[in-house]
Amino acid sequence: MSSNPIPAPATSHQSTSPATPAAPVGPTWAMRLIALLPLGGIAWLMMTLAEHPAVSRYGLSALTLAMCAGMVAANTMPRHWLAPLGPGMQLARHHLLRLGVALYGLRLTFGAIAALGAAGVVVPLTMLVATLLLGTWVGTTWFGLSRREAILVSAGSAVCGAAAAIAVSSVVRTDDRQTAVAVATVVLFGTVGMLLYPWLYELATQHWHLAITERAFGIFTGATLHEVAQVIASGKMVSDATADAAVVAKMVRVLALGPLLLIMALWPQRSEGGTEGGKCEAQAPQRDWRALLRAVPWFALGFVAVMALNSAQLVPQDWKTPLIALDNWLLACAMLAIGLHTRIGDLLRAGRKPLGLAAVLFLFLMVGGALLCYVVI
Repeated sequence: MSSNPIPAPATSHQSTSPATPAAPVGPTWAMRLIALLPLGGIAWLMMTLAEHPAVSRYGLSALTLAMCAGMVAANTMPRHWLAPLGPGMQLARHHLLRLGVALYGLRLTFGAIAALGAAGVVVPLTMLVATLLLGTWVGTTWFGLSRREAILVSAGSAVCGAAAAIAVSSVVRTDDRQTAVAVATVVLFGTVGMLLYPWLYELATQHWHLAITERAFGIFTGATLHEVAQVIASGKMVSDATADAAVVAKMVRVLALGPLLLIMALWPQRSEGGTEGGKCEAQAPQRDWRALLRAVPWFALGFVAVMALNSAQLVPQDWKTPLIALDNWLLACAMLAIGLHTRIGDLLRAGRKPLGLAAVLFLFLMVGGALLCYVVI
């Protein structure tokens, strides 16, 4: 046998086989920026509308108006009309939202966090752990979901919405359908909460005459509402002070996502269906650590860094007003894109069991969070 064998010539079958199709190429940055232009114009229009006295007296912020405008368009216009905006929507929902959350640190200082006291940390972390544990148990026991599905839906409700569900899916190894369903539950109940919470505050303070401070309601909002953008929008419908407290409490939950992912990655995974002989043995985790690092919410660290700069008074006062205006525009663009991505029919078709679990967790977050705030604050 020759030490350097000559490769065999290709057979006729090989020579005529069709070429492997190329992987689909995503939109370029130029396409995304062009598609972002109409979204940015509508977001600016919502900011202008929110400042009009006829609108501002109802407490409707630019973020709420942008979200509602997007939802109306998504549920009334044909899909193919909105398809050209897809690259811009993707840019706004991911990159602009994260940049907007990081720049929100310009409104806060470490002194503002200290003013919240221990409750600003204890309440959100307690609700995070309780929601995750309760959701996993209820999902597997009451609704018959697999442990992975229950963890996925619970993580979206407990931590930081769709971002947490997507990040956890890469660790517990769920399929695309399960991840999409979990994200749908977050969007549905998070949107309901965003619109419901300001009404509950008015009901509790104006009609029931309960002594609830804006700070306490902000902590409650940040500790129980799903998405960061929803927390900001809902808080601003009450007051700026409520929004600031809500964002700080929410960032506690967001920053907890990193340690949570690490714990899940190191926790022994067990098979869903058991093994031979009825024994269910722990499986050695095979994790993609690069994917895990990508799932860490680095924008939350950016928020802390910007807040540190603001606390040290390293941001010139002349820069603050235009930067905060830019931040409002970034967040309005993100909320508009989220609204354009929200179709009620798609959410209701996500599945009764995951929606049922998400509904239970939504009620638990509201009632349990309110009781915990009453005890702690």
